Amino acid sequence: MSAAARRPEQRLRMRKKPEVGPDVARMNPQTVKQLMVKDRIEVVIAGKKRLELSVLPVEDVPPFEVHCNDATLSKHGVSDNTIATIRSAQDQRGV
Repeated sequence: MSAAARRPEQRLRMRKKPEVGPDVARMNPQTVKQLMVKDRIEVVIAGKKRLELSVLPVEDVPPFEVHCNDATLSKHGVSDNTIATIRSAQDQRGV
């Protein structure tokens, strides 16, 4: 993959929030725009744990946080306040 084709990514803090729906991530709209996210993100923790979540832009979310359902994160072994690499989910069609 060339440098021009790389997807932008950012290290953000994962926060457990019970009011967020399962398999959904709430993010600040500015962060969503910066990362060029269309509708899904890829979350990578320590290069080992990976999960994909649907994105919902919400103004109340701080720019350096991602709010997710507590049960979803627990199921994947992710603790509250974990730092993760966030990028737009890659479209697997045509790859």
